[in-house]
Amino acid sequence: MLKYDDIKKLDDAYVMQTYARMPALFVQGAGCSLWDNRGNEYLDLLAGIAVCQLGHCHPAVVSAITRQAQQLMHCSNLLMNAPTAKLAERLCQLSGMDRVFFAVCGATANETALKIAKKHGRAKTQGGAYEIVTLRQSFHGRTLGALTATGQPKYQEAFEPLVPGFVYVDPNDREALRGAVGPQTAAILLEPILGESGVIPLETSFLRLARELADQHDALLLFDEVQTGMGRTGTWFHFQQHGVTPDVLTLAKGLGGGMPIGACLARGKAATLLQKGDHGSTFGGNPLMCAAALAVIDTIEMQGLLDRATEAGERLRRGLKALGKPISEVRGAGLMVGAVLEKPIAREVVSQCFERKVILNATDDRTLRLVPPLVITDAQIDHAVSVLAEVLGVPAPVSVPVPALRPEKLHDVLSIDDLDTDRILLILDRAKYLKERRKLAPSTITPVEGRTVALVFEKQSLRTRFTFETAVHELGGHAVYLTNADIGIGTRESLKDIALNLARWSSLIVARLYWQKDVVALAEFAEPPVVNALTELEHPCQALADMLTIREVFGEEPVPVTYVGDGNNVARSLAKICKKLGYPFTIAGPDNFRLEGEEGIDGIRQTSSVAEGVAGAKVVYTDVWVSMGDEREKEHRLKVFQPYQVNREVMALADKDAIFMHCLPAWRGFEVTDEVIDSPQSRVVDQAENRLHAQKALLQMILEG
Repeated sequence: MLKYDDIKKLDDAYVMQTYARMPALFVQGAGCSLWDNRGNEYLDLLAGIAVCQLGHCHPAVVSAITRQAQQLMHCSNLLMNAPTAKLAERLCQLSGMDRVFFAVCGATANETALKIAKKHGRAKTQGGAYEIVTLRQSFHGRTLGALTATGQPKYQEAFEPLVPGFVYVDPNDREALRGAVGPQTAAILLEPILGESGVIPLETSFLRLARELADQHDALLLFDEVQTGMGRTGTWFHFQQHGVTPDVLTLAKGLGGGMPIGACLARGKAATLLQKGDHGSTFGGNPLMCAAALAVIDTIEMQGLLDRATEAGERLRRGLKALGKPISEVRGAGLMVGAVLEKPIAREVVSQCFERKVILNATDDRTLRLVPPLVITDAQIDHAVSVLAEVLGVPAPVSVPVPALRPEKLHDVLSIDDLDTDRILLILDRAKYLKERRKLAPSTITPVEGRTVALVFEKQSLRTRFTFETAVHELGGHAVYLTNADIGIGTRESLKDIALNLARWSSLIVARLYWQKDVVALAEFAEPPVVNALTELEHPCQALADMLTIREVFGEEPVPVTYVGDGNNVARSLAKICKKLGYPFTIAGPDNFRLEGEEGIDGIRQTSSVAEGVAGAKVVYTDVWVSMGDEREKEHRLKVFQPYQVNREVMALADKDAIFMHCLPAWRGFEVTDEVIDSPQSRVVDQAENRLHAQKALLQMILEG
């Protein structure tokens, strides 16, 4: 076991002593928690100083790094790589900027911005405009240019003389800003919220004035969002809350989710000022770091963490204000929060909280800074406020539930009935995204990382097993395939005992069973979510894949869908999803094999006439006439369904742009002819492929919380 004293001696002897470290040796992190070498768990409200947006060792970031490290770690900026280009595209799309230069940290991102400003100023007038206006109490980094831009003498004095040309004004002093900006100004550099000085927000009027003055004097407006960017304040970038767009934007910290990366984004003329040879970075744009950053963006987007930052930040600020007199002011936005104390005891408060296993930060003698991961829970916020209350010697406030900004977490999916329209559309959109994302390497979204998914298959399957196993694998989890020979439902063990045991071993159960009553019972007895992969009544995953396929061909506008043949499980789930999304749905089949009336399929059109049912259809769908469990009726079914074969003549009755669909396996020559299933109209292979993407999206929806 690692010993604190041994590592402390090494740190003291060999590491330059530029940091005042807290007295613990940390060896592991997950989410908002850190563990020391003695096994003590700490609640981390500092997140590596606003770095670990997704918490420590988030599975999406770990997976992205692991997969990218197996493919390409570094190749220099003289060679092109995919993660760098894709990350640049995503950042520009999110910010409205035009181009990106990748650095390795916030300071080097700001140095890039300063060089852009200097080059702009040099060309601005004959003698050059070299002044850069920045703020007292600001912080822009420790490199020499960024240090000079930092308006705090305590950081600068030991390194004078500094870079000339910087002018400082007080935060939110509009008159001072007016007096400082003029023809000699190359740029104005601002942090929308001053983090290192105690989370001091700049007023919208001040930011707007900076924009006006920059435009008036042909100066560039530079925003340093190293600490506020990447969702920390509830929007991707804090400037988006003020309606003031900079010419240059710098990012770092939360961008990499714990990996070292910085970025300088620019728009308009600022985006083209730096030319080949003007600037460079050995490790900037490293594919490993960019893969991590893509994972961060994907996860923030997919898990709704912008809303979560707003929601959690409101709860945290409300809790701090409820502590009363010891705190004179609470300020900030989202999960970037500053608490100003009545007395100069902030550093002692940090020390006492640390003793109680809560990590926060003091920016000065009176101000606490809290910048936890965006995934922090309400319970963790309440615990942190309670610990602060204890340290400050005041009663802990009573928790007040915050209205959820996100929908209730998805659990069992036993039928299309378990998915409302918004959920279905979200799954389809996510499946579409995952399908496109899979073409790029590596895949970066892995909410089931390290989890085990039980595949309970009473009925054999090629497509269902392969696509679920692949989906679980690509999401970083582990699938265990169990046949009826392994589990013996109702013979060797009761369904209840099977469910209770699987619940202890797995995070989710995918069940492909004969009877709907059994999958319902499985969900009743098992605590983990249960997904119905097929029963005699429902096939919801197939319906999701089918709708994804239809929307790929025809877009989002509903089109007529006709199902020809047996009103079976496939027809039932397809009818339900079509009805929910407003697609006209018809079943053409024998009278005795229609869907029985039930909630979810009321009002669908059913006819015994193939010609009537198929006329004008954009989608013609069929399935086998004899499914597993129907073998005793085989001869009767083959005779009854013979008039309902989908052949060239039937397809000719449909719309000229109609497609053919079949969930497979197919009995060629029975429900469908070779010339139809092999025709250009056929989308059966697309359907099979889309099983993977639809199921992958469904797993994310269920397990990402």
